[in-house]
Amino acid sequence: MFKLAIFDIDGVLNPAGCPVQPESMAALKALETHDVKISYASGKHPWYITGGLIFSGLLRKDTIIVGESGGHVFFPNQKQSMLYTTYIEDMQILRKIFKEDDLMNECWEEPKETLFSLFPRKREIVPLVAHRFEGIIRDNNLQAYVISHVDAVDALQMGLSKEIGLSILSEYLGISMEEMIAFGDGMNDVEMLSTVGFPVAVANAEEPIKTLVKKRGGYITSQPYGRGVLEATDYIIESLLT
Repeated sequence: MFKLAIFDIDGVLNPAGCPVQPESMAALKALETHDVKISYASGKHPWYITGGLIFSGLLRKDTIIVGESGGHVFFPNQKQSMLYTTYIEDMQILRKIFKEDDLMNECWEEPKETLFSLFPRKREIVPLVAHRFEGIIRDNNLQAYVISHVDAVDALQMGLSKEIGLSILSEYLGISMEEMIAFGDGMNDVEMLSTVGFPVAVANAEEPIKTLVKKRGGYITSQPYGRGVLEATDYIIESLLT
């Protein structure tokens, strides 16, 4: 029996930069009705996520947030955090070196505690920023890796992924990975979707994500974003929870 559902936010519950869609709200409430706990796993800082959940009326007393792609697990009710800091000094070195690069003037940094995230002012230079990150990492032998998004570039500590955050949830809640469902759309969801009992990819997910979910026998929705979340939730309730 599945006991916990973990949702990426941007690209899953809503298009990036938009509020949580009504269909997603309905899906979350339906899962709660079937005694499935809800958690959220995003690349954003947990405080940003918490604000969005409060705005959407989705924050519960027992909500746990996996932020910064697994590097920052936050317990809003207790206002406590658990951080992944194994190679945090390498992140500081990368940030210091890149900030001396002229390319930094073309980017906005999203404040985070365990990784380095940049949003280029022009999406066309995302590959250039990623390439520069990779060069700094290689030349300085840093324990880090790079994930590119449509509008951003993340440098993460080696070993850091959403799976790290899920392992903390598993231990804290006494729920195994096999008892978890996860919804994702992007490359920072790979490890999460590879380890849970049942993975879901929304229709707008990147192709490697769909391939992974299909290979694992998960569910790929025919609809994007919130409509896809509700579609998959209906399937899960009818086929896996009853």
